[in-house]
Amino acid sequence: MAIERVRIALRPTGGGGAWTTLRRTNDALTVGTETVRSDNVRSDRKRDGQKVTTLTVGGTLDFEVSASEYDQILAAALCTTWQADTPVAGTDQIKVGTTDVQFDILKSYLDSDRHVLMTGMYVTQLQLTMNAGEKITAQATFMGEGHDDAYDPSGDTFNAPADALFFDSTSNLSSIQIDGAPISGMCITAMSLTIANGFASDQCLGSLYQKHHKGSCDITGSKTFRMSAAAFDLWKNSITNTPISSSFTMGDGSNSYVFNIGREYLSGDLPSGALDAILSVELSTTAATDASGDMISIERTLAP
Repeated sequence: MAIERVRIALRPTGGGGAWTTLRRTNDALTVGTETVRSDNVRSDRKRDGQKVTTLTVGGTLDFEVSASEYDQILAAALCTTWQADTPVAGTDQIKVGTTDVQFDILKSYLDSDRHVLMTGMYVTQLQLTMNAGEKITAQATFMGEGHDDAYDPSGDTFNAPADALFFDSTSNLSSIQIDGAPISGMCITAMSLTIANGFASDQCLGSLYQKHHKGSCDITGSKTFRMSAAAFDLWKNSITNTPISSSFTMGDGSNSYVFNIGREYLSGDLPSGALDAILSVELSTTAATDASGDMISIERTLAP
């Protein structure tokens, strides 16, 4: 029988509460193996066996961005939690933090009643992709520290998945600003944002699992502009090493998320012409700590 129904559910590690059932477009969450094989030299030309020395728990989760559903993953990607009523009442905020945030993720094959619990899962990277005329999508990368492939969820509670429609770059992306002002004389056709946490891993003697340790937070991305005088002037910032500030808003009229980067360095090449081609300037971006001591802030306002 082909296995078709797969459920992905998440909850904080050690919480023991209800599971949040996640919608997704794809996943590569798995328990992998690293093996070593005997190098014994035999006179009969045959080879001896191998052993599993490491179990690698983790993978990726791809999803369509929507209001509220993935907020805990977004906060975990910055190693923090949402600060309520910050900076004003009714608005929550996250910035780069130093808190270890771990989840348990349950991958269930419902047709065969088999369930794999992956424990101690960190969000090591989160990438947002925003292309003109398309859905706003994201990919979260997880690394875990344990698993149970005989988990029994029969006594667990699973919250129903959210039903909010996805954000798209036409109707749900607005208020794009550079250096505190709305963009003028420029057309942005694509943006991306990646938060990476520089995780390193090691393994203790006598253990099959690795331990993971966060490093520095690296926030990078890209902005693609249709060629214009204003876009050319922005490209010149890469030559003079002049950083910009940028911000944009994702929202659906009732819920909003404002992304602010106070200091962002640009790099990129000049476009080259081709037959009937639209010239575009693609600039890579690298965030750095700004005058207020922040790299990024994200403010959300949710419908009551």
